[in-house]
Amino acid sequence: MLQISSLTKTFGKLKAVDNFSMEIEKGEVKALIGPNGAGKTTVVNLVTGVLEPDSGRIRVDNHCLLKLPPHKRTKMGISRTYQIPKPYPNLTVLENVLVSSYFGAGLKGEEAMANAVESLKFVGIYSMADKYAKELNSEQQKLLDFARALATRPKYIMIDEIGAGLGVGEQEEIASKIKELGKKGYGVLYIGHLMKMVKAVSDKVIVMNEGKKLFEGTYEEAVNNEEVIKIYLGEKYAKS
Repeated sequence: MLQISSLTKTFGKLKAVDNFSMEIEKGEVKALIGPNGAGKTTVVNLVTGVLEPDSGRIRVDNHCLLKLPPHKRTKMGISRTYQIPKPYPNLTVLENVLVSSYFGAGLKGEEAMANAVESLKFVGIYSMADKYAKELNSEQQKLLDFARALATRPKYIMIDEIGAGLGVGEQEEIASKIKELGKKGYGVLYIGHLMKMVKAVSDKVIVMNEGKKLFEGTYEEAVNNEEVIKIYLGEKYAKS
């Protein structure tokens, strides 16, 4: 289980994350939603070690992560994608994913290669394996970022805004893959604004606002919650 307890992070006078708690079980897909600036990506940065919290606890399978740098958290089974991917531009797509196989998953030789190929096939861009990352468009780079995250062989993966900019069919395909990860036993946190994807992937929905957890429950409970409607969804969405 990934456990986040009473997490708090301030930047000057701004409390970006305010006493935030949540849990993710293996095999569970949760969606984290909320207005821009709610603190969603800051939570991901705290869990992965990009930022240090002012207070709170982060544990994976009863192991504390707070003292660990990002690369050791990866070894403990934590992985993530980025809103704006930053691949190695002068490496091929396959080489980018091999870096994750070697240094994230700790694999070598044929096993590292097989793991990289499997990750690329899963996200659907194996046909681009020999292209340089800088040749990919922004949507393809998001899929490459997804493959890189999977190639670390995580137990828990946080997927940040992967559907933005994709066509409807591509969004549906990615949503089915995220759902499949849950069925494979991964613990998944999907962060996004696209409510069709949230509905398609999530077992539970967490709503953040101004750094705090506003709500946690099923998708249907979320879209019928008066406070969630007021703060995030709006009356038009609720009535649609």
